[in-house]
Formats: sequence, structure tokens, C-alpha cells
Amino acid sequence: MRQATGMGERAANRGPAAGISPVQQMLASGTGALITSVLVTPLDVVKIRLQAQQTPLTRGKCFLYCNGLMDHLYDAFVKITRHEGARSLWSGLPPTLVMAVPATVIYFTCYDQLRDCLRYSLGLHGNHIPLIA
Repeated sequence: MRQATGMGERAANRGPAAGISPVQQMLASGTGALITSVLVTPLDVVKIRLQAQQTPLTRGKCFLYCNGLMDHLYDAFVKITRHEGARSLWSGLPPTLVMAVPATVIYFTCYDQLRDCLRYSLGLHGNHIPLIA
């Protein structure tokens, strides 16, 4: 009797999406999108603030909070939090959630369902099935 050794063979021996229902797939992908958005939004706010600031007219660097200029990532976090409050780091969270959560839920649920349909309903096997889906 041959034992399954490859990752593709192990995945093929499991049932559709390892027994996860479409509702569970939706909840898992929605939760992942929510957590990712909450963690990444402050970084995005700081990135946008750093890109939008104007360079100082003197010597090219500004190490003090002059005209709102920030010189590096940590400095930007500290100055934004100090002058605008910690909540301002999540100022773009609602539109991000409106875009990211539904898109992620639809994408991952449809991908898993299509992959399982190709693999189990149509009887196609191989490592190319995820690429086709």
C-alpha cells in the first residue's frame, strides 16, 4: 500500500476544503480581512502622511516638528499620536473595511468553491487545479 507523501497528494486525500462549509469560509475570510485592515490601517495612514508632506526649505532635513514634517516612520507615529490622538491612526478604517471585507469574502469563498468543484465534482486531479481555479 502506497502512503501519500507529497503535499498535492495529501490535499487530494482530504475532502472539499477539509470539511469547511461555505459559511465557515466566509466567516474565516471576513475575520482575516477585518484583522488585517485593523493592523495595517495605521501604517497606511503614516505612509500617506509621509508622502503628502512637503520638504523643508532649509538643508533638506527637519528633526523637529517644524511645519508638520516628519523624518521617519517612528517619528511619524509619535507625532501623529501626540498631536491628533491615537484614534487618528485609524481614520481611514471604515472605507477600508467597506472595500476589503466583502472583496476578500467573495474572492476566497469563490476560489475555494471553484477549486473543490474542479477537483471533486469533475474528477480533475493534479497540482494545476489551484492555478485553473
